[in-house]
Amino acid sequence: MTPQPALQRAASAHFRDDEPVFGPGYGLVEGIRVPLFGDIEYWSGDCTGRPANQPSTRYKIHFAPEDPLITLQLRELAFAQFNPTHRVLRRAATYRSAEPVAFPTVKMCCQKLRVILRWGRKQRLPVDPGRWAAADWQSFMDALAAKAGDSTVSNHVGAVRALRELAGVITGITPFDDPWDGLSAAEVGRQAGLRSAADYGALATPAIPPQTWWPLIRAAWTYVHTFAPDILRWKDHVEHLSAGLGKGAEPSRKISRTSEEVDAQVAAWLADPNNLIPVHLNRWAGSEPGAPVWTVLSELVTAGEQKHVFALRDGFNKRALKRRSAVLAVIGQGRTQAILGRVGGAVMDATRYIPSSTNPAAGEINAGLRKWLEDPGNRIPVRAVDDGVGEAGSVIWGTLARVIWGIPSADRFTSNASSCRARRRLVEEAAEEGRTVIMTGNRYWSLPIACTNAARTVRTDGSTRPWRTHITQSQLDVELRMLRAACYVFITAMSLMRDSEVQEIRREAVTTYYGSPAIKSQKIKHDPDRPESFWWIIEPVAEAIAVAEQLSWHPTHLFASLRPPRGKKNRGGPGIAAADDIDYFVERVNTNADAYGLEPIPDAHVRSHMFRKTMSAITGREPDSEIALGLQLKHAARRALANGTTQAYAQMDTKWAKEFDQQLEHAAALRLVDLLKARRTGEKVAVGPGAERLHAGLDQVIAAMEDDPVLRAQIADERAEAALLADQFSNLHLGTVNHCMFDAPQAECQNELPVDQRGRAPLIGACQPDHCRNSVITRAHAPIWIDEEDDLKARAKDPDLSPPRRQTVLIRLNDVQRITRALQHEGVTA
Repeated sequence: MTPQPALQRAASAHFRDDEPVFGPGYGLVEGIRVPLFGDIEYWSGDCTGRPANQPSTRYKIHFAPEDPLITLQLRELAFAQFNPTHRVLRRAATYRSAEPVAFPTVKMCCQKLRVILRWGRKQRLPVDPGRWAAADWQSFMDALAAKAGDSTVSNHVGAVRALRELAGVITGITPFDDPWDGLSAAEVGRQAGLRSAADYGALATPAIPPQTWWPLIRAAWTYVHTFAPDILRWKDHVEHLSAGLGKGAEPSRKISRTSEEVDAQVAAWLADPNNLIPVHLNRWAGSEPGAPVWTVLSELVTAGEQKHVFALRDGFNKRALKRRSAVLAVIGQGRTQAILGRVGGAVMDATRYIPSSTNPAAGEINAGLRKWLEDPGNRIPVRAVDDGVGEAGSVIWGTLARVIWGIPSADRFTSNASSCRARRRLVEEAAEEGRTVIMTGNRYWSLPIACTNAARTVRTDGSTRPWRTHITQSQLDVELRMLRAACYVFITAMSLMRDSEVQEIRREAVTTYYGSPAIKSQKIKHDPDRPESFWWIIEPVAEAIAVAEQLSWHPTHLFASLRPPRGKKNRGGPGIAAADDIDYFVERVNTNADAYGLEPIPDAHVRSHMFRKTMSAITGREPDSEIALGLQLKHAARRALANGTTQAYAQMDTKWAKEFDQQLEHAAALRLVDLLKARRTGEKVAVGPGAERLHAGLDQVIAAMEDDPVLRAQIADERAEAALLADQFSNLHLGTVNHCMFDAPQAECQNELPVDQRGRAPLIGACQPDHCRNSVITRAHAPIWIDEEDDLKARAKDPDLSPPRRQTVLIRLNDVQRITRALQHEGVTA
């Protein structure tokens, strides 16, 4: 391998190489190295408390190793932003806010300037950016605008202005004037050339298409609400099996304890006046009558863990002699019981020591095998192919021994003992009956586990069945990651939290805020202090958080790696790669959609920040949503600025506009369900020029339901009725004065429009509800017509009204009374 050349270093005229980048005011994390100004490859921000959603590899500021001067300038710029009250800045008369700039902001600023300065080298501009003309800066922005959005251009403008502000403490840069004369960064970006579809104040963040959004949210909720109990139960079962592997069915009772712990056991046992010292009844094995039975006493004191705590050994007698002295003192008090040596343990009811080499009897082993074989759900693992140890289809004895007894050895099957041969015959007979499972590898964890009592889901053919019947550990690992991803997707989508805020959620985060359920986390964006903030939530979000708490092993955070870290190198901090988990979730849902009873998720680019934008667009359609959304987006303290941001987030795109149009059509159909029920009894449900058309359409729906046995069986199902009504009245528009069954050729309002604009939609301001053949009026509209009739009657009696005006009022009154009389005569119901 060719060795990498050493990075070149340029000396700073302002800062020392040994100065720490972050001072003590940062609340540094103990045990993590603080970078020094002299570090020229990168600076890590881990020591300041890295957010959970930022992996360590990305939480670094990288410089420009190919150009020592650019590297130095970027380091000086970053150092000045991290230390705004440094003495060097004060001497240079550079006064900034005492609040240090957030690490991600400084990183982005350095990234933008690195691109700009490299561009300047390629354009052969002066090495000193302070000598660039305003046209040079604008030239870069114009080139950038051709391939990036306005926000990207604005960020680069902000980086240039940071460079200008700190030029006095940056080596090799002459102070220079603002190239854009104080024009806002957003306006500079707009003038540099916005994208054709963008306008001022709009967000570049796209919304998730509705055809992707709904299946994604439903799949996430299915995992959280339906699959989670099964997955967590299987996880506990596998962990329980794992805990017993390799230890044998009858683990040794011997426990390793320190000498101090044994001394404490002895003292505690002797202190109990009810405990009697076992002594020999007769002379036995060289011991005189009345002498303590040390082995039995040891088992009594240690509850069977050890039997030699009083033994005298060469060179190790001091502690044992001290214990014996304490025992002899108790014997002097008369607290003894005479026993026969061989049966002493039984007489004293002592827990006996069981050595680690003890094995169960053959009969006990055989009984365990027969009990396992009696369960028809148990399958015998066999080889899929010849593997050099056995032929394809042969039993994997070692794996079977682990399954039955939890031991890592196949000796209970493979030795030449007659009992082992008998066990093999029992297993082989069961295998010949087809009770086998083929394993692709000779691994215990590839053996399927029966998924009893799994949740049942509905398939495309209408049938229901368990979503899983068997699962291996490797498959369980997949489902655990799917469940973690589902929790993340659902919480992020339903709470309007940013990725950084979701990944900072900690245990016991669900609380109440002003009397409503809420979740607390750390606010990261635009606030280096990371204050605790609150987001209102619905109950399903609280359920998703509870599932994430059960899933996470991490002591504080909900979102972390699925397995605890092992070793010093793998510290296993909190945080997940959200983008990878979202892609993984979508891919696996689409792979198993039919088997799990889920909807396929149409392909689309989905990222964390898009959930916030999409949910904002949805909530933006609700009454008073701008106020509620402004509060939820955490801009309530700056309402003057919040309006623009909130409106941009809630701005509707064409795909979601179509989605809401479809929902409005469905809502209109639901309003007609009550009319359909009344019409089924033969009543007239509407008056007006279009009433006959409405009645005819309702009659067609009734006839269709009566002629179809399946639909007739669903006569009480409003969803089925609404679906038929939506098809029959696809152009129905609901109104407060009347309903419009829009048919362009018959629409009076279209006469007010130019010819080339007619036929697209009703013109509400030109509606003539008492004349247009599209208009229908129901009892729900009656109060408005009656009020207008009363008002017109009163105005017609006004003595000051001019004759032409009175005539106009009377003509209108006649039109209104035609409707009110029809409503009264027909007895129309709503």
